Amino acid sequence: MAILKSFRLYLLIIPALAVLGWSIATDPDAGLETMARLEWLSWVFVFGALAYLLRRALLDGARSSAAYSKAMQTPTGAGLVFLGLSILTAVLMLVMAGRASAADLPANAQTYLPTLKAEIATSWPSMPMPSVLASQIEQETCVTLKSAKCWSPTAELKTSREYGFGFFQHTRAYRADGSVRFDAWADARQAYGLKAWSWANRYDPAMQMRAGVLSNKSCFNRIGKLVPTDYNRLAMCDAAHNGGYGGLTQERRMCAAVDGCDPDVWFENVELHSTKSRVKWKGYGESAYSINRGHVRNVMIVRRPKYAQWFGEA
Repeated sequence: MAILKSFRLYLLIIPALAVLGWSIATDPDAGLETMARLEWLSWVFVFGALAYLLRRALLDGARSSAAYSKAMQTPTGAGLVFLGLSILTAVLMLVMAGRASAADLPANAQTYLPTLKAEIATSWPSMPMPSVLASQIEQETCVTLKSAKCWSPTAELKTSREYGFGFFQHTRAYRADGSVRFDAWADARQAYGLKAWSWANRYDPAMQMRAGVLSNKSCFNRIGKLVPTDYNRLAMCDAAHNGGYGGLTQERRMCAAVDGCDPDVWFENVELHSTKSRVKWKGYGESAYSINRGHVRNVMIVRRPKYAQWFGEA
């Protein structure tokens, strides 16, 4: 016990730093979201310090250390101290959980989430996890959660090889000679009967929502005949949304050919098998493989929890 007591400060600091490092490493906004949470948490200590100063000013005789020492002299007192610390810890955990899941919604999300919810109710009422579509929009549009284009129908990605726009980044890809290699917007417009959705009107938020919902629904129904669980269907459809359904089919076949790999499970199974390039693309800073795998992980694990709370998912 004496050894633990002498190293108690390290036992508190090291795990805290480890959690902080993990949070920054897995933050899809390069640490900005984590820093925003730490900034908010710092107010807890500010108000705690003010409360301490007021207590010392008004009740200078009420010494916390003396009260703590006296309480620890009896089993009942020690129990009350432990109970108080447990309650304080639980309150802080509940406050931080609420902050992480609800208050971090981007500003534009508050505007457009009702539109998404209404479109899901109309076009895909049986959608098992609507939070996936919301986190997909965040992944596609939010360079940071505070950027002007985050959750914006005018969000765009322009490079020499492709142009994407809107909530779900409907993309036109180009060959080296400038000809169109594929056009996800034109395909969606034709496949889902969206003839009123013209190129000039491509920033229409309702049309973007409808196309995105129907595209995910089409993939979900298609792969539903093969993959038994909703979670894995949605994860694989997000991979297909970013990297193409043909690529997903090939990756599932590669997984099935490897002992111990389950082609019906995405994470740590199909996720590990791909022919996508692992060479960094010019202008992206990442390879096609890392972009695709990071897309699914961010959508299904990192970004989704706060939207799950908004939609009231279990």
